[in-house]
Amino acid sequence: MRKIVITLIAALTAAACSTPAEPPAPTYPDTVTDVSVPEFKLLNDILQIDFDRRHGETRAYALVPAERPPGLLRMTPGGTDSAHGASVTSYEFGERRVQALVELAPEPTGTCELINDGQLTATSRCVRDEKIGSTYLTVYFTEAVTSTDEALAFWSKTPMTPIDEAAWCADLLARAQAAVTA
Repeated sequence: MRKIVITLIAALTAAACSTPAEPPAPTYPDTVTDVSVPEFKLLNDILQIDFDRRHGETRAYALVPAERPPGLLRMTPGGTDSAHGASVTSYEFGERRVQALVELAPEPTGTCELINDGQLTATSRCVRDEKIGSTYLTVYFTEAVTSTDEALAFWSKTPMTPIDEAAWCADLLARAQAAVTA
């Protein structure tokens, strides 16, 4: 009997050792907890974006403005549209805290048509709808911004670039990482 128990234990041990271990779950990203750090919310946003990208969520913020948006306060993922394969991200800016929603998709989504037909909010405004490489880019505001507004000029024409090539994102990330370790 003892020989059977020892054989059984040895077999279970061998089976447990040969079962590949699951990779550890990613830990939550570091955060800047010192609220006196300038732009601490934006720095936390860039830490979250970097964390998500390192753990496989690369669609959000795949393309960003080549230059830092004027008056930028926050950057947050807005989700995905499974019908079009679109990823929507948000850039919050200005005193009125307007959001520029940036939609990246492999095919046209029709968002600007919905806005122009008045099917979204009455204050939404389509700013840009074009193809960049193999990606369809749509930018729209969540509230009315006058045609002379600096934000409208910026979002309608600024070149878009991969996030890894945007110096302003790298600078934000470096500042955020320094603020976490300080």
